[in-house]
Amino acid sequence: MKYLLKTQIFAILITFSWIVYLVVLAFLDQPDRALRCINSFVFGLAIILAVIYFVLTKYLLGRNWSALLLVLISYLLLYKPIFQEILLRITNESYGSIIKFLSLSTGTVHFLAVVIGMGFAILFSRPQVNN
Repeated sequence: MKYLLKTQIFAILITFSWIVYLVVLAFLDQPDRALRCINSFVFGLAIILAVIYFVLTKYLLGRNWSALLLVLISYLLLYKPIFQEILLRITNESYGSIIKFLSLSTGTVHFLAVVIGMGFAILFSRPQVNN
């Protein structure tokens, strides 16, 4: 039960970081800001998030491949739609349309960052020895 709680907390952390990722990209996507460099920001933030997911997975979840499925399923089916709806309700229409566009266009990049970060962390973690 404790492990299931850890995976759900981790899925909520991933969803919250995705929301922050979208807000930062929407802020930078404004015409008077860094519009020319938005692709660099998309991939740069995704690499930073993949490293964060690697570290968190390695120390919180350890070497258990079922964690990847538990986190991804709850992230994609439950937390991502709920958090995105909350974010769209608290923003105005123009900012909300930018966030909708960015969520569609960068969703796969963030998903790959999650899978790569968690996958490598599980792969490179030491097996837990039960005494």
